[in-house]
Amino acid sequence: MFKKIFLSFTLTHFFLLSSYMLFSEVIGQHETKQHLLDLVKSGKIPHAQLFLEQQGAGGLALALAFSQYIVCEDKKENDSCGVCSACVKSAKLIHPDLQFTYPIVPKKPSPHVSLCKDYIQEWRTEIIKNPYINELEWLQSIGAENRQGNISAEVIRTILRGVTLTTFEADYKIQIIWMAENLSKEGNILLKLLEEPPENTLLILIAENQEDILPTILSRCQIVKINKIEDAAISQALLSKGVPQSNTMHIAYLADGNFNEALKLIDSETDESTKILTHWLDFSINKKPGELLKWTEETGKMGRENLKSFFEYATHIFREAMLLLYIKDYTARLSNHELQLANRINKFLTYQKLEQLLQLISKKHYEIERNVSPKIALMDMSLQMKNIIRSK
Repeated sequence: MFKKIFLSFTLTHFFLLSSYMLFSEVIGQHETKQHLLDLVKSGKIPHAQLFLEQQGAGGLALALAFSQYIVCEDKKENDSCGVCSACVKSAKLIHPDLQFTYPIVPKKPSPHVSLCKDYIQEWRTEIIKNPYINELEWLQSIGAENRQGNISAEVIRTILRGVTLTTFEADYKIQIIWMAENLSKEGNILLKLLEEPPENTLLILIAENQEDILPTILSRCQIVKINKIEDAAISQALLSKGVPQSNTMHIAYLADGNFNEALKLIDSETDESTKILTHWLDFSINKKPGELLKWTEETGKMGRENLKSFFEYATHIFREAMLLLYIKDYTARLSNHELQLANRINKFLTYQKLEQLLQLISKKHYEIERNVSPKIALMDMSLQMKNIIRSK
């Protein structure tokens, strides 16, 4: 991975240096910003929107900037004023007409059902620190450990109760539901609200995987697609915060449109996932059953969410390896260490075998999502991987 880049500020203060609820501070996404501005100016804001984003593309950042612009008391042509009472409260995530719903885990120890308000201080801290945060990082910040986040039926009922209240200061009451994939079947409780919301109520759902959204919810929302951030926009954002110009374009290229990933690349000295994947391949290729069993035991302790992230990482490496095999002069979105690994993979795996491995990883990712034991899934995957590698 990269050598560590030492900066005069820490990443935890990257966003604290400016008001990150302004459209001007959202990285890239010029067309989407203009679309949202035009909605407000037209006075025809859809009451239910689904911001469907690529991971790290800024869905939450856009929703926050959009919400602040709506409640701003002195709107400018293309942005909030940033200084009125409504803007100041929005930037601190304390505006009374701006409510948030997000995946949580039960608080321990507590005899009561946990609600989003139980984590509101943690939410404000983490989102002000980094509005490009991913779900796993959020859950880790609230001590979820290996538990999966959820938006429970009781949490959804708090949304229904909240929107019945009149607005306190703004013309609209805005409810932002982040990582709406976590609504699961309980999300159907929202259907009546999505169809017949109270006057001046806006719902903004944010999600990364359209296939995980209930069709009944999907059909009732206007979809706003948020594409990957352009490399140039990520590079410029990093440069404006003091990252050396010699590093910004390389970081942006590796991040592949994911600004949260770009932030991690800045502050990353080695990539643990690369090491784990390398060991797995080595033990499988070199026929070391004892080491492979040990690897399975240790990796199985990562926890369900971390393991899913590892599978996604392995998928990325194998896909880049395939492209390197079949596209002449292809510039892979890989660090030096990752590129070395991909080139090693291509020495002993054919295109067909890489396809089989990708299908295998996808299957195991699906099983982990459905609560199959991580250790069992890893062991089975390792055995199948050995068979794929040895096949002719």
